[in-house]
Amino acid sequence: MKPPESTTPSSPSSAEQGAPAATDGAAVPPKYWGWQGAALAFVAAFGALIFVSIPAVAIGDDTPGATAAGSVVSSILTCVVFVGMPVLILSMLVGGLRRRDVGLVLPSRKLWKIPLYAAIAFVVYLLLSNGLRELLDAGDQEDDLPKKLGAEGSAAAGIVIGIAVTVFAPIGEEFLLRGIVYPGLRDSLSGVTSKWTAIGIAAVLDGILFGALHIGGSKLVFVPILAVFGMALCLLYQATGSLYANILVHATNNTFAIGIALDWSFLGGLALWAFAVTCITLIALAARALELRLPPPRPRPGAVAAHR
Repeated sequence: MKPPESTTPSSPSSAEQGAPAATDGAAVPPKYWGWQGAALAFVAAFGALIFVSIPAVAIGDDTPGATAAGSVVSSILTCVVFVGMPVLILSMLVGGLRRRDVGLVLPSRKLWKIPLYAAIAFVVYLLLSNGLRELLDAGDQEDDLPKKLGAEGSAAAGIVIGIAVTVFAPIGEEFLLRGIVYPGLRDSLSGVTSKWTAIGIAAVLDGILFGALHIGGSKLVFVPILAVFGMALCLLYQATGSLYANILVHATNNTFAIGIALDWSFLGGLALWAFAVTCITLIALAARALELRLPPPRPRPGAVAAHR
């Protein structure tokens, strides 16, 4: 697969995209996989969800505890699929991936931009979502996803479901949708249109996919709101060049959602959020340590995107 003659790198951390450079392997150009690789990775991950549901079905839902256990197992396996399938597919297409290729790095300078931009993105999303709620006449409705997951069965069930939706869901969904799909769409579009048009169209398409991914789990009235959330996360990734900012905002949003749905106190929600951030940090450190032990990937011919 050859990149278009004039394309932006797949990682939004390049100077061309206006984001700070990554700290790891900055001298190595990021990989290019385009919309074709993004589509293959998304379809493969989505198709694998069929097998992910098997353990949850085997555990059953005859009791609240069983429902919660099945939901947690499903959440963990979904995260594994959303990370593993894209890595497998793109490794065959463009050679081995590194964390920096999907934005799993911190900027080498102006680190303060990550919490600042994350806070701005979250506040903007809250304002837009409240406006959409009023427009869709959904102001008094609550998402019943926690109930479907079995979180209301007991305090313990609520805690484990809360951990699942604030740790594993943000990692898996951000890796697939913003780390793989969004840059693939954006880079392909940048070969036929202007930079900001490519960014805008890719963000809209990615947001629609993100909303559609939640059909069946959340009420339909919340799907457009989730689509807006997905668009905002694309722009956040574009601004920071780091997927960690997205995972942080995603985990924060899910903490609010589970806390409101289960009527938790502020301290209870804060404890869940702090635990989720700690877990995500430990997972990130483990991924970095594992990568340092792996041999350098061998890119396939034509797999590396050219800088403008």
